[in-house]
Amino acid sequence: MDKDSPIAAGMPVQIYDEAFFKLNFAPEVHPILSVTMPDTPSARKGGGVGQTIPQMWTYEHTLPGGAPARAFVWMQGHMVDSLQDPAIQKAMLRGIAWAGKKPVTELTDYVAPPPRASRPDQ
Repeated sequence: MDKDSPIAAGMPVQIYDEAFFKLNFAPEVHPILSVTMPDTPSARKGGGVGQTIPQMWTYEHTLPGGAPARAFVWMQGHMVDSLQDPAIQKAMLRGIAWAGKKPVTELTDYVAPPPRASRPDQ
């Protein structure tokens, strides 16, 4: 885990979910969470046993014409428990805010404004 990444703050040390290992990455991805593939039948069959593979990462690049672009990726979420974990939910919101070029806590610290008062003539 990239312990300095504000996106991963508060993430559990271990997540029980499906991991992916047959991925080709652009060299510019910044891994935030990775997994060392365990010895499972599918990893044995696909040749992934022992590989350390990013499961959450950020990617920044420049579009044709010079506009900067960002992407945030989390490969997990196949197990309902993962998506119901408040720490993981917050990490997803921080990743979305980061990709949108907003402060990473913009969505996790959001406080709705008070309801507007009714007009006196209603």
